[in-house]
Amino acid sequence: MIAKIECIPCIIDDIRGALELLTDDEELKRRVMKKSLEYMAENADLGKEPSIYITEVHRIIKRVCKIELPFAQRREMCNQMGLQLAQRLRKTISGIGGYERFSLLARWSIAANSLDFRTVGTGYDFDLDELEKEMNAIADILDVSHLPQIYEMIKSAEKVLFIHDNVGEIAIDKLLIEDIKGNGDTRVVAAVRGGPITSDATIDDAQQVKLHESASEVIIAGPDTLGISFDEMSEDLIYELSQADIVIVKGQANYYVFSEHKNQLRCPVVSLFRTKCPVVSNIFGHPENISIAAVL
Repeated sequence: MIAKIECIPCIIDDIRGALELLTDDEELKRRVMKKSLEYMAENADLGKEPSIYITEVHRIIKRVCKIELPFAQRREMCNQMGLQLAQRLRKTISGIGGYERFSLLARWSIAANSLDFRTVGTGYDFDLDELEKEMNAIADILDVSHLPQIYEMIKSAEKVLFIHDNVGEIAIDKLLIEDIKGNGDTRVVAAVRGGPITSDATIDDAQQVKLHESASEVIIAGPDTLGISFDEMSEDLIYELSQADIVIVKGQANYYVFSEHKNQLRCPVVSLFRTKCPVVSNIFGHPENISIAAVL
């Protein structure tokens, strides 16, 4: 999806919200906002995916504020919440198998996309019982569902590439990867970011939740980009994209990118995410935020 005019105020508001969490220094906030607005003005043609612009303004924040790891405490809290939720979910799935198990884990993986503290605040201020209740409610409803088709595609795949989105939810993704991997016949490569940007999961977050215990291999997809960037992806990711029988991408930012570039790939792309704005929800015929499991 190429950026729309409606994306501009959203990006500006995202900068403002990030600065409110990062610093009380009003002069610093003004400097960041000035540089961000200058960048947006220079790129107002909006010829690329929204994630490209959001990545660049958050890089401006990191440079000007001189913060290498923004939102460190919130990232840590989200991962801890995710691990505790995953522990509870593991007990729930212990007695089920087949499509029922896969469907539940996929819907929870999508619901956990709401753990993004940068947009909805969950995973940080909510206690565990409240958060589990919220995730259950979201997981109960899948507004766009290609899950039966996705399940059959995965069953016939030998190599799956799973591209993660945020901290917190990667602990739930880990359970879904275990299910996809089955008895070990399917190779599942997990891809995370090489550097921190907003709430996207990095290799450090993958180590924290022990993602390597489930995935066949964990790779760095590229540097500190919001979602995957086809301009900055790593050699490892380029290789895995060329080898995969199916690519599963989490999150709205990765939907932006892979909906645009899917025709460059040799295999189908599955997008699992919770929409965060009406621009994307409207593409799928809905006015409000929805849960999506779609073959692009």
